[in-house]
Amino acid sequence: MNYRFSELSVLEYANFENNHPQGNFVQSAEQKSLLEKRGENAALLGLKDDTGKVVAGALVTWAKVKLGNLFSIERGPLLDYSNEQLIKAFISGLTVFSKKRDGLFIRIRPNIAYAKYTERGKLIGDKNTTFVEKLNSLAADHQLPQIGFSTSCEPEWQFVKDLTEVDPEHVVKSYNRQAKYHLNKNKQFCIKLRKIGRDELPAFKRITQQTADRLHYHDKSLDFYETLFDTYGKKAKFIFAEINFKEYSESIEKDLNDIQKKLTEIAGADYHNISDLSDFSASAKRHLSEGIKTETALQKRLQEAKKMHQEAKQDIVLVSVALFVIENQEVVYLYSGSDEKYEDLFAPYEIQDTMITEAVKERIPLYNFYGVSGKFDGSDGVLGFKTHFNGYTREMVGSFDFPVQKTKYYFYRLFKKILHRQ
Repeated sequence: MNYRFSELSVLEYANFENNHPQGNFVQSAEQKSLLEKRGENAALLGLKDDTGKVVAGALVTWAKVKLGNLFSIERGPLLDYSNEQLIKAFISGLTVFSKKRDGLFIRIRPNIAYAKYTERGKLIGDKNTTFVEKLNSLAADHQLPQIGFSTSCEPEWQFVKDLTEVDPEHVVKSYNRQAKYHLNKNKQFCIKLRKIGRDELPAFKRITQQTADRLHYHDKSLDFYETLFDTYGKKAKFIFAEINFKEYSESIEKDLNDIQKKLTEIAGADYHNISDLSDFSASAKRHLSEGIKTETALQKRLQEAKKMHQEAKQDIVLVSVALFVIENQEVVYLYSGSDEKYEDLFAPYEIQDTMITEAVKERIPLYNFYGVSGKFDGSDGVLGFKTHFNGYTREMVGSFDFPVQKTKYYFYRLFKKILHRQ
């Protein structure tokens, strides 16, 4: 089989990526547009077979480093890695493309898992050593992911949930007991979710920035969110979770009236002042005791709701936000934030449940909670939350380097080692 390497049109690349099993938003045509809006160099490149069919493709970016340009492919290229001829043909074509643009070396991070782990860090099955050995035999250098969060590339440790066997009618049954508990508690708060418009992105940014400041990490800019909104269109879902205090209070009052009516039916209007229960059956006594406890709890909740409403000085308050990118192959939970004052409303659980349910109904096979640290000692709170929905952590295969200018590349690596030692 002969292959021809060339630039691909947006349409032919998008058709290829949308239907490829390794397809992902980082390798999408929309991502190319987003990167170019930020002033970065990017191209859609691929291989076609003798019939003109696209059989391999990648969104390739390049940037200046010492001694030349680094050509990068994040979560790609998209191709059949069992076909060594295909791999060699793609790398060969990309090497020629890179050399014309002062390429020093090519670095790829395939969208392939190296290992899978339980929430406690126990290995599931075998490590993907065959893949690594095959690609490493063609590359000059290979680096497995390091433990911790990375700011220089897409997450190398990810928590994902396989949706292929989840029953669309009983999605919640696929979660663990913590998620079920919080979702059940969440029902009482009348939290409502909605997809937002572009004009509401400043409010989205306000919540993500508050969260970033509280947890000491760097948030994306408002311009970043606006550009992503414009570029990804329907593929991007910016979600608001809001509480309507007026509706919430009315809901509590209704429940309170219902329980008070039942108590009155059991013991009369003066049920609080009954001292002699000898005339009541065991069942009536139990219902009376439980009912009074429920009444007390509802009165406390109503008081708290009215206090929150008064402090908020508005009927509807934004309590949590999240951004998802939806591809045919997966839903990615990308960014989020919550107002600390309302963390006891458990809105993030409802957001996740809603999006997982939607993904199952749309027959999207994977739900990607995205980045985790790779630590299983209990120190990763992000992992702790995500495991409530059941799934597994996957360690990706890491990065592989292919020199374009070999002599310069080895000097570059030598310089990096010397600087690292210093």
